Amino acid sequence: ITFVDTPGIYSISDRSEEEKVTEKSLFEGNADGAIIVADATSLERSLYMALQILEAGVPAIIALNFVEDAERKGIKIDYGKLEKLLGIPVTPINPLNKKGINKIIDIVLKIKQIVKQKFEVRYDDDIEKSINKISTQIKGKPPKRFISLRVLEEDEDFYGYLKDKKIIGKAKENLKNHPKVAEDISITRYGTASFIAKKVTQITPLEKGKKIEEKLDKIFLHKLWGPFTTVLFLLIIFGILLYLGNFMQGILMSLTENLLSSFTVTDQSIVNMILVQGLTGLAAGVSIALPYVFLFYLILGLLEDVGLLSRFIVNAERFLKKLGLPGKSFIPLILGLGCTAPACRACRVLSSRKEQFHTASLFAFMPCSSRIAIIMGIVGFYGGTKLAFSVFATLLVAGLIWAFGIKKIIHIKSEPLLLELPPYRKPLIKNVLAKSWIRMKDFVYIVIPLLALGGIAYGI
Repeated sequence: ITFVDTPGIYSISDRSEEEKVTEKSLFEGNADGAIIVADATSLERSLYMALQILEAGVPAIIALNFVEDAERKGIKIDYGKLEKLLGIPVTPINPLNKKGINKIIDIVLKIKQIVKQKFEVRYDDDIEKSINKISTQIKGKPPKRFISLRVLEEDEDFYGYLKDKKIIGKAKENLKNHPKVAEDISITRYGTASFIAKKVTQITPLEKGKKIEEKLDKIFLHKLWGPFTTVLFLLIIFGILLYLGNFMQGILMSLTENLLSSFTVTDQSIVNMILVQGLTGLAAGVSIALPYVFLFYLILGLLEDVGLLSRFIVNAERFLKKLGLPGKSFIPLILGLGCTAPACRACRVLSSRKEQFHTASLFAFMPCSSRIAIIMGIVGFYGGTKLAFSVFATLLVAGLIWAFGIKKIIHIKSEPLLLELPPYRKPLIKNVLAKSWIRMKDFVYIVIPLLALGGIAYGI
């Protein structure tokens, strides 16, 4: 079984990069089925895309996430009723403790046996007539109803399925009462999603009184206190990286020095010299840079699991907008402080090529963990703390000048930040460590071997 993890989206109606990737995976990647991860705390919103996938005729499963969070808010969902209404399997899951995952896998193994869903959204009579007209001019055996809807929504990527594009004009003759047909289709779909959500959801009003989550959000999302706490946390993280990283660096350096000394006492042959130089470069990567990279991603994973990272993005957006950057660029920029390789990959979450270029270009001015280690370890040791911090200040000023300059040249269109704020929760160390390793392995597999090769090249 091969799983393709597509970007987190709520529809395939808009034309953002994330939605294009998802649409391509569904319709051009020969997908046997789709697992729709729905949010139990906001079922109506999640059902919108589920309805689109059903319209496309793709065998689907709904994995209902955040069930426990929904129940804490007094929301109960009748899974059986939802299954009957949609005609597809619905299973509650909890990725943190792996609840429901085995059941999802069992269903996936039988996904080709899932009978094609009978449920479909019914639109206005005029829209239905236009759908039927366009369906007669679609080549091959693709999902005709879905393609007809995408054509009416003016998605030009689907015009290629038509035998004759003149049918678009003919189909729109029925739509004089629908000057904004794409909006009308979307409204009908949302209305259907809302109707289903109300049918299967029971909400129990909770006792009045401010919950701790609301109190925390009043601080972390406050107009003044929010940015202040974000900067404060970033300074604390920087301090932990410097002091705890320095402590771990000292331990690893003593261990690697003992290892290297056992090789240097042997003969001075070329093979031995190459081995020693390679190990010296390897030791530099392990002892100097690895502690900072590990600590950074560990802290980042903790912030993400606790629920603070998304709130920091909201606060950072106001500042990033002034640089011509979207709020979502905060994640790649923060990752860049750990290692540039995963930070560059993280730029894929940004909506346009311009945003990706603008964000990635700033990595040249951002010291990653290994560079921070070198600046503090070498510049700080020989030139003092003031000189080390002057290097950071110079990089910051140069980065700001570059960002403002690029903003004037490439003119990125500003879009509102749409971000789901996760609930505050206790982090699971196992999950934090797993995510830290996934993000750190690029450094281990790419950067450390390069340091070893650099050591050999320098020795030769």
